[in-house]
Amino acid sequence: MDSDNFSNDLNQDSSLTKIFSSDEKIEFYNRALEEIKERVNEIDSLVSKMATVVSVLRTHLPYYFWCGFYFAEEDEMVIGPYQGSTACANIGYQGVCGTAAKKKESIIVPNVHEFPGHIVCDERSNSEIVVPLIGENDMVIAVLDIDSTRLKAFDDVDKDFLEKELMPILLNSH
Repeated sequence: MDSDNFSNDLNQDSSLTKIFSSDEKIEFYNRALEEIKERVNEIDSLVSKMATVVSVLRTHLPYYFWCGFYFAEEDEMVIGPYQGSTACANIGYQGVCGTAAKKKESIIVPNVHEFPGHIVCDERSNSEIVVPLIGENDMVIAVLDIDSTRLKAFDDVDKDFLEKELMPILLNSH
């Protein structure tokens, strides 16, 4: 295990009970955004951008347990780039990810165990935010799925950053 992953794992453990203020979250996101913009500046490939984004987000956001994309296919959602524990490879259009894709809107779930149809890929996840990536013709390309081991980890600060700052970067081509 390299030292960066080890320190990130330690950060993940210490953040299990820490509740981050809006100001702290904004600071985390601003640092992540700076690095994301720097790293994806000359990248045209959506998959490469996605891989970079999930890596940077998981590094900078200590309450993120799992962070990744699911591509919206005709009959199911298929795993894309992610960081965290092993993911479900294919999921249907139920659960948080499927609901966000169908509604074409972000969903914040304070307690995933209370969400009807929640798909359990890792039982340690307790809260979740899912943000759809919507391309041309109002088509959902993928969803960004982020889990936390903490209950109520996500709020409008997370939603606003992911929708307003991150998704445009992914859709922007050079």
